[in-house]
Amino acid sequence: MRMTTGGRLRRAAGAVAASAALVAGMLLLPGTASADTDLVKARAQAAQLRDELAVLDARAEAAAEDYGDINAQLDTLVTRMLTADSELDDATQEKRASQGRQDDVARQMYMAGGPTALYASVLSGQDIGDVLDRIASVESVVRGDIVATDEASDRVQLAAQTRSDMALLVAQRRVLEDRRKAVVDRVVAIRREAAAKLADADALVRRLVQEEQAAAQRAAEAAAWAAAQGEAPWTRASVPANSYQAVDDAIAAAAAAPATPFAVGALTDARQWLGTPYSAGGGGPNGPSTGWCSSLAPDDGRGDGGDCLAERTVGFDCSSFVQRVYSAGGLNLPRTSRQQWKVGTHVRLADLQPGDLLFWAYNTSNPSSIHHVAMYLGNGLMVHSPHTGDHVRVATVYLDGYIGAVRPS
Repeated sequence: MRMTTGGRLRRAAGAVAASAALVAGMLLLPGTASADTDLVKARAQAAQLRDELAVLDARAEAAAEDYGDINAQLDTLVTRMLTADSELDDATQEKRASQGRQDDVARQMYMAGGPTALYASVLSGQDIGDVLDRIASVESVVRGDIVATDEASDRVQLAAQTRSDMALLVAQRRVLEDRRKAVVDRVVAIRREAAAKLADADALVRRLVQEEQAAAQRAAEAAAWAAAQGEAPWTRASVPANSYQAVDDAIAAAAAAPATPFAVGALTDARQWLGTPYSAGGGGPNGPSTGWCSSLAPDDGRGDGGDCLAERTVGFDCSSFVQRVYSAGGLNLPRTSRQQWKVGTHVRLADLQPGDLLFWAYNTSNPSSIHHVAMYLGNGLMVHSPHTGDHVRVATVYLDGYIGAVRPS
Protein backbone atom coordinates (compact mmCIF):
# COMPACT_ATOMS: atom_id res chain seq x y z
CA MET A 1 0.00 0.00 0.00
CA ARG A 2 1.34 3.43 -0.93
CA MET A 3 2.02 5.73 2.02
CA THR A 4 1.32 9.45 1.57
CA THR A 5 3.84 12.13 2.50
CA GLY A 6 1.60 13.07 5.41
CA GLY A 7 1.64 9.47 6.59
CA ARG A 8 5.42 9.37 6.34
CA LEU A 9 5.72 12.59 8.34
CA ARG A 10 3.48 11.25 11.06
CA ARG A 11 5.45 8.01 11.04
CA ALA A 12 8.65 10.02 11.34
CA ALA A 13 7.20 11.96 14.26
CA GLY A 14 6.13 8.66 15.77
CA ALA A 15 9.66 7.32 15.36
CA VAL A 16 11.02 10.22 17.35
CA ALA A 17 8.31 9.66 19.97
CA ALA A 18 9.23 5.98 20.12
CA SER A 19 12.87 6.89 20.68
CA ALA A 20 11.86 9.08 23.59
CA ALA A 21 9.70 6.31 25.01
CA LEU A 22 12.58 3.85 24.70
CA VAL A 23 14.72 5.89 27.00
CA ALA A 24 11.91 6.80 29.41
CA GLY A 25 12.07 3.48 31.23
CA MET A 26 15.84 3.27 31.57
CA LEU A 27 15.96 4.74 35.05
CA LEU A 28 13.56 2.04 36.21
CA LEU A 29 15.88 -0.81 35.20
CA PRO A 30 16.90 -2.89 38.21
CA GLY A 31 20.27 -1.93 39.61
CA THR A 32 22.64 -3.51 42.14
CA ALA A 33 23.56 -2.46 45.62
CA SER A 34 27.13 -1.82 44.55
CA ALA A 35 28.00 1.41 42.78
CA ASP A 36 28.59 0.33 39.20
CA THR A 37 30.21 3.42 37.70
CA ASP A 38 29.46 2.52 34.09
CA LEU A 39 25.83 1.81 34.84
CA VAL A 40 25.46 5.04 36.81
CA LYS A 41 26.91 7.01 33.91
CA ALA A 42 24.70 5.16 31.43
CA ARG A 43 21.62 5.98 33.47
CA ALA A 44 22.60 9.63 33.67
CA GLN A 45 23.18 9.73 29.92
CA ALA A 46 19.89 7.94 29.40
CA ALA A 47 18.08 10.54 31.48
CA GLN A 48 19.61 13.39 29.49
CA LEU A 49 18.91 11.63 26.21
CA ARG A 50 15.34 11.04 27.31
CA ASP A 51 14.80 14.75 27.90
CA GLU A 52 16.43 15.74 24.61
CA LEU A 53 14.39 13.22 22.64
CA ALA A 54 11.22 14.39 24.37
CA VAL A 55 11.89 17.92 23.07
CA LEU A 56 12.53 16.59 19.57
CA ASP A 57 9.37 14.53 19.82
CA ALA A 58 7.30 17.62 20.60
CA ARG A 59 8.88 19.52 17.71
CA ALA A 60 8.29 16.65 15.28
CA GLU A 61 4.68 16.26 16.37
CA ALA A 62 4.05 19.99 15.97
CA ALA A 63 5.60 19.87 12.49
CA ALA A 64 3.37 16.95 11.53
CA GLU A 65 0.31 18.93 12.66
CA ASP A 66 1.48 21.94 10.64
CA TYR A 67 1.83 19.73 7.60
CA GLY A 68 -1.75 18.51 8.00
CA ASP A 69 -3.07 22.06 8.27
CA ILE A 70 -1.16 23.19 5.19
CA ASN A 71 -2.45 20.26 3.17
CA ALA A 72 -6.03 21.06 4.16
CA GLN A 73 -5.57 24.68 3.03
CA LEU A 74 -4.06 23.53 -0.25
CA ASP A 75 -6.98 21.18 -0.87
CA THR A 76 -9.44 24.03 -0.36
CA LEU A 77 -7.50 26.39 -2.59
CA VAL A 78 -7.11 23.90 -5.44
CA THR A 79 -10.82 23.12 -5.24
CA ARG A 80 -11.60 26.84 -5.63
CA MET A 81 -9.33 27.05 -8.67
CA LEU A 82 -10.91 24.03 -10.34
CA THR A 83 -14.40 25.30 -9.55
CA ALA A 84 -13.64 28.68 -11.11
CA ASP A 85 -12.44 27.04 -14.32
CA SER A 86 -15.46 24.77 -14.47
CA GLU A 87 -17.96 27.56 -13.81
CA LEU A 88 -16.46 29.74 -16.54
CA ASP A 89 -16.60 26.89 -19.07
CA ASP A 90 -20.22 26.07 -18.16
CA ALA A 91 -21.30 29.71 -18.31
CA THR A 92 -19.60 30.24 -21.66
CA GLN A 93 -21.32 27.21 -23.17
CA GLU A 94 -24.68 28.33 -21.78
CA LYS A 95 -24.21 31.82 -23.24
CA ARG A 96 -23.40 30.37 -26.64
CA ALA A 97 -26.48 28.16 -26.51
CA SER A 98 -28.72 31.09 -25.49
CA GLN A 99 -27.25 33.31 -28.17
CA GLY A 100 -27.88 30.57 -30.71
CA ARG A 101 -31.53 30.29 -29.69
CA GLN A 102 -31.95 34.07 -29.91
CA ASP A 103 -30.37 34.11 -33.39
CA ASP A 104 -32.83 31.41 -34.51
CA VAL A 105 -35.77 33.45 -33.25
CA ALA A 106 -34.47 36.56 -35.01
CA ARG A 107 -34.16 34.67 -38.31
CA GLN A 108 -37.66 33.25 -37.99
CA MET A 109 -39.10 36.69 -37.17
CA TYR A 110 -37.27 38.23 -40.12
CA MET A 111 -38.62 35.59 -42.48
CA ALA A 112 -42.11 36.18 -41.08
CA GLY A 113 -41.87 39.92 -41.60
CA GLY A 114 -40.34 41.00 -38.28
CA PRO A 115 -41.98 41.53 -34.85
CA THR A 116 -44.76 43.67 -36.41
CA ALA A 117 -45.85 40.82 -38.63
CA LEU A 118 -45.60 38.40 -35.71
CA TYR A 119 -47.85 40.60 -33.58
CA ALA A 120 -50.22 41.11 -36.51
CA SER A 121 -50.71 37.34 -36.71
CA VAL A 122 -52.51 37.34 -33.37
CA LEU A 123 -55.42 39.29 -34.86
CA SER A 124 -56.64 36.13 -36.52
CA GLY A 125 -57.71 34.77 -33.15
CA GLN A 126 -61.30 33.57 -32.73
CA ASP A 127 -62.12 35.70 -29.68
CA ILE A 128 -60.52 38.17 -27.31
CA GLY A 129 -59.23 35.41 -24.99
CA ASP A 130 -57.53 33.68 -27.89
CA VAL A 131 -55.98 36.98 -29.00
CA LEU A 132 -54.63 37.67 -25.51
CA ASP A 133 -53.12 34.17 -25.30
CA ARG A 134 -51.40 34.69 -28.65
CA ILE A 135 -50.04 38.07 -27.57
CA ALA A 136 -48.59 36.47 -24.42
CA SER A 137 -46.95 33.75 -26.51
CA VAL A 138 -45.41 36.26 -28.90
CA GLU A 139 -44.04 38.35 -26.01
CA SER A 140 -42.55 35.21 -24.53
CA VAL A 141 -40.80 34.41 -27.79
CA VAL A 142 -39.55 37.96 -28.31
CA ARG A 143 -38.46 38.68 -24.75
CA GLY A 144 -37.80 35.27 -23.17
CA ASP A 145 -34.69 34.38 -25.14
CA ILE A 146 -33.36 37.89 -24.67
CA VAL A 147 -33.72 37.53 -20.87
CA ALA A 148 -32.11 34.07 -20.94
CA THR A 149 -29.21 35.39 -22.96
CA ASP A 150 -28.76 38.32 -20.57
CA GLU A 151 -28.72 35.94 -17.59
CA ALA A 152 -26.15 33.75 -19.28
CA SER A 153 -24.03 36.81 -19.96
CA ASP A 154 -24.21 37.76 -16.29
CA ARG A 155 -22.99 34.27 -15.34
CA VAL A 156 -20.08 34.59 -17.73
CA GLN A 157 -19.11 37.93 -16.23
CA LEU A 158 -19.29 36.55 -12.69
CA ALA A 159 -17.22 33.48 -13.58
CA ALA A 160 -14.75 35.62 -15.47
CA GLN A 161 -14.35 37.81 -12.40
CA THR A 162 -13.65 34.70 -10.30
CA ARG A 163 -11.12 33.56 -12.84
CA SER A 164 -9.50 36.97 -12.87
CA ASP A 165 -8.65 36.28 -9.23
CA MET A 166 -6.77 33.15 -10.33
CA ALA A 167 -3.42 34.90 -10.17
CA LEU A 168 -4.01 35.57 -6.49
CA LEU A 169 -5.00 31.95 -5.92
CA VAL A 170 -1.89 30.73 -7.73
CA ALA A 171 0.28 32.98 -5.55
CA GLN A 172 -1.40 31.65 -2.42
CA ARG A 173 -0.83 28.10 -3.60
CA ARG A 174 2.87 28.78 -4.18
CA VAL A 175 3.21 30.14 -0.64
CA LEU A 176 1.50 27.09 0.85
CA GLU A 177 3.65 24.69 -1.14
CA ASP A 178 6.78 26.49 0.03
CA ARG A 179 5.57 26.22 3.61
CA ARG A 180 4.86 22.51 3.15
CA LYS A 181 8.38 21.88 1.85
CA ALA A 182 9.81 23.76 4.81
CA VAL A 183 7.84 21.53 7.20
CA VAL A 184 9.14 18.39 5.47
CA ASP A 185 12.69 19.69 5.71
CA ARG A 186 12.14 20.47 9.39
CA VAL A 187 10.99 16.95 10.19
CA VAL A 188 13.92 15.44 8.26
CA ALA A 189 16.30 17.61 10.28
CA ILE A 190 14.64 16.54 13.55
CA ARG A 191 14.98 12.88 12.60
CA ARG A 192 18.65 13.36 11.80
CA GLU A 193 19.24 15.13 15.08
CA ALA A 194 17.53 12.34 17.03
CA ALA A 195 19.51 9.70 15.14
CA ALA A 196 22.75 11.56 15.84
CA LYS A 197 22.01 11.76 19.56
CA LEU A 198 21.34 8.06 19.70
CA ALA A 199 24.47 7.30 17.68
CA ASP A 200 26.62 9.40 20.03
CA ALA A 201 25.47 7.45 23.08
CA ASP A 202 27.89 4.82 24.33
CA ALA A 203 27.41 1.10 23.81
CA LEU A 204 25.71 0.53 27.17
CA VAL A 205 23.15 3.26 26.59
CA ARG A 206 22.45 1.91 23.11
CA ARG A 207 21.98 -1.56 24.53
CA LEU A 208 19.55 -0.23 27.11
CA VAL A 209 17.69 1.62 24.37
CA GLN A 210 17.44 -1.54 22.26
CA GLU A 211 16.16 -3.57 25.19
CA GLU A 212 13.56 -0.94 25.97
CA GLN A 213 12.63 -0.74 22.29
CA ALA A 214 11.93 -4.47 22.20
CA ALA A 215 9.86 -4.25 25.37
CA ALA A 216 7.89 -1.28 24.05
CA GLN A 217 7.24 -3.10 20.76
CA ARG A 218 5.98 -6.18 22.59
CA ALA A 219 3.74 -4.05 24.80
CA ALA A 220 2.33 -2.19 21.78
CA GLU A 221 1.61 -5.42 19.92
CA ALA A 222 -0.04 -6.94 22.98
CA ALA A 223 -2.18 -3.83 23.46
CA ALA A 224 -3.22 -3.80 19.79
CA TRP A 225 -4.06 -7.50 19.90
CA ALA A 226 -6.08 -7.09 23.10
CA ALA A 227 -8.00 -4.15 21.62
CA ALA A 228 -8.83 -6.12 18.47
CA GLN A 229 -9.84 -9.31 20.31
CA GLY A 230 -11.89 -7.80 23.10
CA GLU A 231 -12.22 -9.12 26.63
CA ALA A 232 -12.02 -12.89 27.07
CA PRO A 233 -15.59 -14.22 27.63
CA TRP A 234 -14.77 -16.57 30.47
CA THR A 235 -14.09 -16.71 34.18
CA ARG A 236 -13.19 -20.39 34.77
CA ALA A 237 -9.56 -20.77 35.84
CA SER A 238 -9.05 -24.53 35.89
CA VAL A 239 -10.12 -27.74 34.16
CA PRO A 240 -13.11 -29.42 35.87
CA ALA A 241 -12.65 -32.87 37.37
CA ASN A 242 -15.26 -34.29 35.02
CA SER A 243 -14.20 -33.60 31.42
CA TYR A 244 -17.29 -35.34 30.03
CA GLN A 245 -19.51 -32.94 31.94
CA ALA A 246 -17.60 -30.00 30.48
CA VAL A 247 -18.30 -31.29 26.97
CA ASP A 248 -21.95 -31.98 27.86
CA ASP A 249 -22.29 -28.38 29.05
CA ALA A 250 -20.87 -27.18 25.74
CA ILE A 251 -23.31 -29.37 23.79
CA ALA A 252 -26.25 -27.97 25.77
CA ALA A 253 -25.06 -24.38 25.22
CA ALA A 254 -24.62 -24.95 21.48
CA ALA A 255 -28.05 -26.57 21.23
CA ALA A 256 -29.70 -23.63 23.01
CA ALA A 257 -28.03 -20.95 20.87
CA PRO A 258 -26.16 -22.55 17.95
CA ALA A 259 -23.54 -20.31 16.36
CA THR A 260 -23.36 -22.76 13.46
CA PRO A 261 -25.57 -25.73 12.49
CA PHE A 262 -22.54 -28.02 12.75
CA ALA A 263 -21.44 -27.19 16.31
CA VAL A 264 -23.72 -29.57 18.22
CA GLY A 265 -22.77 -32.55 16.06
CA ALA A 266 -19.06 -31.72 16.29
CA LEU A 267 -19.16 -31.33 20.06
CA THR A 268 -21.18 -34.50 20.47
CA ASP A 269 -18.68 -36.50 18.42
CA ALA A 270 -15.74 -34.99 20.30
CA ARG A 271 -17.07 -36.45 23.54
CA GLN A 272 -16.45 -40.03 22.48
CA TRP A 273 -12.79 -39.37 21.64
CA LEU A 274 -11.72 -38.06 25.06
CA GLY A 275 -8.63 -40.05 26.06
CA THR A 276 -7.66 -41.01 22.48
CA PRO A 277 -3.85 -40.82 22.08
CA TYR A 278 -2.10 -38.19 20.02
CA SER A 279 -0.58 -39.56 16.82
CA ALA A 280 1.31 -37.18 14.55
CA GLY A 281 -0.09 -37.47 11.04
CA GLY A 282 -2.71 -39.94 12.22
CA GLY A 283 -6.49 -39.78 12.08
CA GLY A 284 -8.98 -38.31 9.67
CA PRO A 285 -12.70 -38.09 8.90
CA ASN A 286 -13.14 -41.84 9.48
CA GLY A 287 -11.58 -41.77 12.94
CA PRO A 288 -8.19 -42.42 14.55
CA SER A 289 -5.30 -44.21 12.83
CA THR A 290 -1.56 -44.63 13.05
CA GLY A 291 0.57 -41.73 11.89
CA TRP A 292 4.13 -41.13 10.75
CA CYS A 293 7.17 -39.17 11.82
CA SER A 294 8.40 -36.16 9.87
CA SER A 295 11.14 -33.73 10.79
CA LEU A 296 9.20 -31.03 8.92
CA ALA A 297 6.14 -31.22 11.19
CA PRO A 298 5.75 -29.06 14.33
CA ASP A 299 5.37 -32.29 16.30
CA ASP A 300 7.45 -34.90 14.49
CA GLY A 301 5.82 -37.84 16.28
CA ARG A 302 8.95 -39.03 18.08
CA GLY A 303 9.34 -39.77 21.76
CA ASP A 304 12.07 -38.45 24.03
CA GLY A 305 14.31 -41.33 22.99
CA GLY A 306 13.93 -40.48 19.29
CA ASP A 307 11.79 -43.50 18.39
CA CYS A 308 8.77 -42.93 16.17
CA LEU A 309 5.76 -43.29 18.44
CA ALA A 310 3.33 -42.14 15.74
CA GLU A 311 3.93 -45.25 13.62
CA ARG A 312 2.58 -47.50 16.35
CA THR A 313 0.02 -45.18 17.93
CA VAL A 314 -3.61 -45.12 16.80
CA GLY A 315 -4.99 -41.65 17.37
CA PHE A 316 -5.39 -38.08 16.12
CA ASP A 317 -3.18 -35.07 15.75
CA CYS A 318 -4.70 -31.65 16.44
CA SER A 319 -6.11 -30.94 12.99
CA SER A 320 -7.28 -34.48 12.18
CA PHE A 321 -9.27 -34.47 15.44
CA VAL A 322 -11.02 -31.25 14.40
CA GLN A 323 -11.53 -32.61 10.89
CA ARG A 324 -13.11 -35.79 12.30
CA VAL A 325 -15.58 -34.15 14.71
CA TYR A 326 -16.77 -31.59 12.17
CA SER A 327 -17.16 -34.32 9.57
CA ALA A 328 -19.47 -36.07 12.02
CA GLY A 329 -21.28 -32.76 12.46
CA GLY A 330 -21.92 -32.50 8.70
CA LEU A 331 -19.10 -30.20 7.56
CA ASN A 332 -16.04 -31.38 5.64
CA LEU A 333 -12.93 -29.44 6.68
CA PRO A 334 -9.43 -29.51 5.15
CA ARG A 335 -6.77 -31.70 6.76
CA THR A 336 -4.30 -29.16 8.20
CA SER A 337 -4.74 -26.42 10.77
CA ARG A 338 -3.45 -23.77 8.35
CA GLN A 339 -6.06 -24.79 5.80
CA GLN A 340 -8.79 -24.89 8.45
CA TRP A 341 -7.95 -21.28 9.38
CA LYS A 342 -9.32 -20.23 5.98
CA VAL A 343 -12.69 -22.01 6.24
CA GLY A 344 -15.41 -19.98 7.94
CA THR A 345 -15.81 -16.62 9.65
CA HIS A 346 -13.11 -15.17 11.87
CA VAL A 347 -14.45 -14.17 15.28
CA ARG A 348 -13.04 -12.08 18.10
CA LEU A 349 -11.96 -13.61 21.38
CA ALA A 350 -14.82 -11.74 23.06
CA ASP A 351 -17.37 -13.36 20.71
CA LEU A 352 -16.36 -17.01 21.05
CA GLN A 353 -19.11 -19.64 21.24
CA PRO A 354 -18.98 -23.43 21.73
CA GLY A 355 -17.79 -25.15 18.56
CA ASP A 356 -15.54 -22.31 17.36
CA LEU A 357 -12.00 -23.28 16.39
CA LEU A 358 -9.00 -21.71 18.16
CA PHE A 359 -5.61 -21.36 16.48
CA TRP A 360 -2.02 -20.83 17.62
CA ALA A 361 0.97 -19.69 15.55
CA TYR A 362 4.72 -19.21 15.92
CA ASN A 363 4.23 -15.67 14.59
CA THR A 364 0.86 -14.23 15.58
CA SER A 365 0.97 -11.74 12.71
CA ASN A 366 1.49 -14.49 10.12
CA PRO A 367 -1.21 -17.17 9.62
CA SER A 368 1.21 -19.26 7.55
CA SER A 369 2.98 -20.08 10.84
CA ILE A 370 -0.12 -21.65 12.46
CA HIS A 371 0.79 -24.93 14.17
CA HIS A 372 -2.12 -25.89 16.44
CA VAL A 373 -5.92 -25.92 16.51
CA ALA A 374 -8.48 -26.71 19.22
CA MET A 375 -12.27 -26.52 19.63
CA TYR A 376 -13.80 -24.08 22.10
CA LEU A 377 -16.21 -25.45 24.72
CA GLY A 378 -17.14 -22.26 26.56
CA ASN A 379 -16.21 -20.98 30.03
CA GLY A 380 -12.56 -20.69 29.04
CA LEU A 381 -12.27 -24.38 28.17
CA MET A 382 -11.34 -26.19 24.96
CA VAL A 383 -10.95 -29.75 23.75
CA HIS A 384 -7.93 -30.70 21.67
CA SER A 385 -5.31 -33.29 20.83
CA PRO A 386 -2.17 -31.57 22.14
CA HIS A 387 1.08 -33.36 21.26
CA THR A 388 2.98 -36.63 21.13
CA GLY A 389 2.70 -38.49 24.42
CA ASP A 390 -0.61 -36.80 25.31
CA HIS A 391 -4.25 -37.55 24.42
CA VAL A 392 -7.50 -35.82 23.46
CA ARG A 393 -8.56 -33.88 26.52
CA VAL A 394 -10.25 -30.80 27.93
CA ALA A 395 -7.91 -27.92 28.79
CA THR A 396 -8.04 -24.27 29.69
CA VAL A 397 -7.59 -21.83 26.82
CA TYR A 398 -4.14 -20.23 26.85
CA LEU A 399 -3.28 -17.07 24.92
CA ASP A 400 0.47 -17.42 24.44
CA GLY A 401 0.82 -17.68 20.66
CA TYR A 402 -2.95 -17.43 20.12
CA ILE A 403 -3.63 -15.92 16.68
CA GLY A 404 -7.43 -16.01 16.46
CA ALA A 405 -10.58 -18.06 16.02
CA VAL A 406 -12.77 -19.27 13.18
CA ARG A 407 -16.45 -20.25 13.15
CA PRO A 408 -16.47 -23.07 10.54
CA SER A 409 -19.02 -22.91 7.78
